[in-house]
Amino acid sequence: MAIKFSIAKRGLLPHEDAQQNGSSTTDLRKLRPQAECPKTTDIVEHQSGDLRMPSIIPKGELLAALDMVERVMLHELEQGNAVSLPGIGTFRLALKGEIEVKDGYYHGKNVHVDGLMFRPDRNLLKKIQGFEVNQVPVGHDLQPEESVIEARLDNLFASKETITHKDVAFAFEQTLTHYRIVRLLGRLVEEGRLVREGKGAQTRYRLPK
Repeated sequence: MAIKFSIAKRGLLPHEDAQQNGSSTTDLRKLRPQAECPKTTDIVEHQSGDLRMPSIIPKGELLAALDMVERVMLHELEQGNAVSLPGIGTFRLALKGEIEVKDGYYHGKNVHVDGLMFRPDRNLLKKIQGFEVNQVPVGHDLQPEESVIEARLDNLFASKETITHKDVAFAFEQTLTHYRIVRLLGRLVEEGRLVREGKGAQTRYRLPK
């Protein structure tokens, strides 16, 4: 199965840029592909196909080994060292802060650990670069026409009294990202065209009475 991606932006999206500048020209340099991650897999609990980690190594032993790996990594990273996991890659600290000059010497100001940098193992990188990516992005429909929105809503409410976020996603054939569906539903609620009921995962939408 090909990997799916959505369109992430640097600055404004094309239609937002056009509205601001009064131009319909799309600057594609503002857009970049961003891999969709439909789920996060727990390696220890993985039970798919032939890759059954707990059946190869007892779960308790695997957890103990991973705990030791974490402790060794923390110990070495605290010393400022890079840590290599064979076949996986190398981790090193990412620092953030400012540099200032005092008495003719450079000094740090508020320098702190900001995260981890990861450089994948060369063989691992070579393997993942061969993964197939679907060339049609999720969320390519950046701004549906009002007529399209009305038609999709009419079809939904023809068979349901209330709809969910997932219903809207399928109504638009999953061409809208989660973020854009949230924005769309929020706008329709603000305009009085929909009424929101419930919170969180229980949120549903209905037509106003």
